Amino acid sequence: MSEQASDPLGEHDNIVAGFQVENRAVRGRVARLGETMNLILGAHDYPEPVARLLGEAVLIAALVGTALKFDGRLIVQAQGKGPLSFVVAEYVADGGVRGFAKLDREAYEAVASAKAEDAGWVETLLGDGVMALTIDHGASMEPYQGVVPLDPHTLSASAETYFQQSEQLPTRLRIAVGEHWTDAGREWRGGGAMLQSFASDDTRSDPKEDWDHCRALFETLKDVELLDPDLSAGQLLYRLFNEDGVRIFEPVPMPRRCSCDRERLAAILANFPQDDRDHMEVDGQIVMTCEYCNKDWAFTPEEVGG
Repeated sequence: MSEQASDPLGEHDNIVAGFQVENRAVRGRVARLGETMNLILGAHDYPEPVARLLGEAVLIAALVGTALKFDGRLIVQAQGKGPLSFVVAEYVADGGVRGFAKLDREAYEAVASAKAEDAGWVETLLGDGVMALTIDHGASMEPYQGVVPLDPHTLSASAETYFQQSEQLPTRLRIAVGEHWTDAGREWRGGGAMLQSFASDDTRSDPKEDWDHCRALFETLKDVELLDPDLSAGQLLYRLFNEDGVRIFEPVPMPRRCSCDRERLAAILANFPQDDRDHMEVDGQIVMTCEYCNKDWAFTPEEVGG
């Protein structure tokens, strides 16, 4: 490949794109989330370490979900017994991503102030726990779920363990989540890449040699490159694999998607006991807050059968 790779659609943000290293049994995916990440993390006033863990889960869901090429949902959930009881991210095929975290803020302040310098935030905030990846194909099939122990430092390491145990597929993930300054002020961004080895009849090289070679290049990837809004996915891949050549495929748009809507929430409220609805009443209206987008929905008692 003699020319620098570029995004087929010329897009830098809110995409996931697959790629193939030329003449190597190695492929992967790259994700760039700007506005999408900012909408998800900005909807809640999370402390920075919590926001970063949630952003990491969102990127894992986007990278793994688009790699599955299925019509359904992928749910990535990390849960433990710490002040951060769980982090959940959801990818919907052709729909986008969303996520939220459940945090005991008082308990967070206690453990954050006492955190040892060499301790990982996963261990500090979630404690002992598990990561579950759930593939939901819809009503026609039973969901599939894989569960692995939480790595003490990153959710990405737990996801790599999932692939090693469930798929026997060598996999590396590099993910970065951070804030940067724009004309509008500080905004969240996220970038990630996934590298995988695969069996192929199209190459005559040694798959292990291919994997070791590409993984060594992949390890040079820096957080600042994953987060740079002026560096496209194609340019990023060219930096990594220009000596071999790399093909990038058409990106998949990755918007923030939330499934809350007025009709669906009204139907849910209609099934709540009257006592619960009474406790949710504010100034004569029943108020329900979406956990994902943090939007308040107000209903009259008559709208929910009260």
